[in-house]
Amino acid sequence: MHNPPPLHDRRPHDRRSVLRLIATLSTGALLAGCGGGGGDDSIVTPPTATAPPPAASSAHPLTLALTLAYLGGQYFSYAARGAPLPSVLTGTGAASATGARQLAFTDPAIARLAADLADDKAAHITALRGQIGASAPTQPAIDLSASAGGAFSQAAQRAGIVASGQSFDPYADDTHFLIGALLLENAVAATYRRLLMVEQDAASGTMVAAQLADSIYHGGMIRALLDDRAATTPQVDAMLARIGTMLAALDGTQGSDQILPGGDANSSNLLDAEGRPIPFTRTDRQVLSALYLSSTGPGGFLPQGVPGMA
Repeated sequence: MHNPPPLHDRRPHDRRSVLRLIATLSTGALLAGCGGGGGDDSIVTPPTATAPPPAASSAHPLTLALTLAYLGGQYFSYAARGAPLPSVLTGTGAASATGARQLAFTDPAIARLAADLADDKAAHITALRGQIGASAPTQPAIDLSASAGGAFSQAAQRAGIVASGQSFDPYADDTHFLIGALLLENAVAATYRRLLMVEQDAASGTMVAAQLADSIYHGGMIRALLDDRAATTPQVDAMLARIGTMLAALDGTQGSDQILPGGDANSSNLLDAEGRPIPFTRTDRQVLSALYLSSTGPGGFLPQGVPGMA
């Protein structure tokens, strides 16, 4: 098997080729996350997967995945359609998702991607709620605001993308939307990958594997589209490198995620700095720190936290 050509070598970029590349690398990343084969050894030999200890919690093991589906679903639904997820999905008495709005996309392909992701998150919610059963938590409070005090702006301020007190608007244009999407999807696949390594129930394991595959594909598409922009806009590359550094500080690893190639035209940015397939494996606590934008407690995108999780 030959290594796929780097994205930067395509002139002009062929979106269908990008999709084929993502599908190939996403499959390898999924199998590597399971601790099995399937990766291309000429690209990377994945390390042996070890299951991180689960966070102490009284919640159902799938609660964090469900919360992330609510979070992403609301972001993509508002951006694509200007409307929230149907209340039948979020549960009786669900808290609100505040601050989001519809985006005036300039690229029809990205507009379709947003709509597809909204539908896919809705399907994930349905499956997760069905698997959890009657105890499935309703949607918690979600902050998707573009205000200077909102979660996206807090993340951008911490990363040094905007100055303290300034806003970062993920609904301003297609690129800002993709950066916002990456912030959320970065947590989703990491959560599913950890779940896949600890889930003992066969039915839940099958569903988690399917949703992990979806999440890797979504994240790969978002990264590829951003990579396309970074090839001609150094500011995009710089912004995402800073986001990677911020996430590493929040989760305690102190080693920047390889979000984009940092000027290396031979990288497709779908492998991390140590040669492991993305997504990264993170504990629930590390994922929560990235979503809360704090290692001390709720805040950020989930102002009141995740139901049943400290």
